[in-house]
Amino acid sequence: MAQDPDHSDGEQGGLSQFRKNRFFSGKLMTPRDMEADQEYHAERLHTLARFVVGSGIVHGLEVRSISESDEGLEVTIEPGLALDGRGRPIVVEQVTTKSLPRPSTDEISLSIQYDEVSLETVPVPNTDDAIDEESTSNRIVEVFELAYQEATGDGRGRALDVEIPTVETDTDAETVRKRLLERYHDRHRSSTPSDTNAAVFLGSFERTPDGVWTAADDPAPREFVYDHELLFETIIDHVTDTDNPHRTPVEREPPDIPDDIGAITDRLDALETELGGLKREQTALTRYVMRKTLKDRARFFDELADRLEQQTSEGSRLAREIAATSSVDGERISESEEAYRRHVRQVLEHLIALGDDLEGATTEASLERYLRSVSELRTALEDDESVLELAEAQDRVYEAADSLEILVDIVPDE
Repeated sequence: MAQDPDHSDGEQGGLSQFRKNRFFSGKLMTPRDMEADQEYHAERLHTLARFVVGSGIVHGLEVRSISESDEGLEVTIEPGLALDGRGRPIVVEQVTTKSLPRPSTDEISLSIQYDEVSLETVPVPNTDDAIDEESTSNRIVEVFELAYQEATGDGRGRALDVEIPTVETDTDAETVRKRLLERYHDRHRSSTPSDTNAAVFLGSFERTPDGVWTAADDPAPREFVYDHELLFETIIDHVTDTDNPHRTPVEREPPDIPDDIGAITDRLDALETELGGLKREQTALTRYVMRKTLKDRARFFDELADRLEQQTSEGSRLAREIAATSSVDGERISESEEAYRRHVRQVLEHLIALGDDLEGATTEASLERYLRSVSELRTALEDDESVLELAEAQDRVYEAADSLEILVDIVPDE
């Protein structure tokens, strides 16, 4: 009998602790012990593949043809390798044709799935009636199955967006690396996904009026695994292309140069009008950013004050005061860049005081991140950075404040 193909899923596709066999002299090795040893190694490999490598097509697996027969569809695929959403390898060792039921529509999305089959039936010795079956399988082969959905859709998971941190001229590579990893980790690794798609998407296909199945006119892209060689070669190509690493178009059509003074005057008037519009848009954007930082600060630090209330009354009071400063006369503050800068300098003093009070009330790592973000905000103020850069520095402070891990075993303030 084949093993349950979902034995390594964990609860609802989440994580589960690994259990390995323990050997000792005189231990009676039963089938259960042997299976536990196999499952231990399989679960470790599947978990690493799922969370480190990802899912998708690793090699090959092109759909060679789809034809209709009396029984349904005959689908032929090329040999190849894929990893499903649970980290299990799916191997097609040679060109293979599979039969599928005839679809009721003219559009399908084809996928490949992990499966197991039993081989080599052998008799089971009678051990004092301890075995219910007289025979069982001697081998289990990991195979695959084809399936389809009656629609042309994208079988991929959601794309992972990565926010690239701002890089100043004096920022070292190690700092950039840490910021990038922190943002990616907070956004995409902070929780375990509760659902994983075990199927690997192979492509979308349509049936033409003459009954021939072809790739869809607007096919959804197939999901591929990004192996280390691909990523490494991409980085090398980027680093070594010193002329234009981002492939940015640099050739522009020369502007039409007017021939007479009147045309030149009209052109200058048009440029002045365009410049005025750009300045108004920039002013509106700056005011929006200033108002948004005030609202975000009030929200983040009100929530922090509630979390700190049972641990440090002074820290809760400071957080509440920081939130309150964002609600007082916010319109006046956001009307002037100079007023906004003065306001941020005043808030900076409260942020520093809060950091001093939190020592011993939060974990060292989360407090260090908060203090580092406050220091970056102070540097931005001292360097007279733009309002947009100040807003970004404050966003990092808010994220760090939201990520503070409060210790629950300290003695509350009297």
